[in-house]
Amino acid sequence: MSLIQYLLFFFGYTLFLYLNNYNSIYSHIPNNNNQFTIQEIIDQHDNIKVQFGYKPENIKINTLTDLNFSVLNLKTDEHIKNFLARVVVTEGSELFGFDNITVSDGDFSVKHSFVNYGNHQVILRIDTNSLIIPASFNVMIPYSQSPSSPFLVDSDKSKLDNDKSIQNFTTYLIIGIGVLVSVGMITILLKNLKKK
Repeated sequence: MSLIQYLLFFFGYTLFLYLNNYNSIYSHIPNNNNQFTIQEIIDQHDNIKVQFGYKPENIKINTLTDLNFSVLNLKTDEHIKNFLARVVVTEGSELFGFDNITVSDGDFSVKHSFVNYGNHQVILRIDTNSLIIPASFNVMIPYSQSPSSPFLVDSDKSKLDNDKSIQNFTTYLIIGIGVLVSVGMITILLKNLKKK
């Protein structure tokens, strides 16, 4: 596989993970009294299910948040055991990494203190003896003041509207790039098939 094909596959798969990470479901992560929302990524090819949740659900800036993960066999719902994990949290242009996390029983968590409002990605990489499993999850931290707050001035309201517009634009941009990447991948695959 050439470097271009690898990059196209990587970006296409990342886009797929990004677009499929909004599912709120019952999960293996303990969720007593529905304390937080669970997101799930399913890899049908490797029969892996990765679940993610955070608490507290209403994240406060500069306060520790538990980022919880559970890695399961899709068919048996049993934990995948004895693997290494890496977690990266994106906050704008900043990245916060947690490396070489040794996981023995399939469940693990890291603590992170978010410093910015807005949309953040929590990117996970799992290394087992035979597989590398990527997953990406979304964390949204709304601004602490609501638009109806008497302390919110007009400039703050327009900032909130601008942030929503930017988020919508970003979503459509990612979808557009994903379509282009998919078309490129299909074109390359078809050319390779014709050569054979």
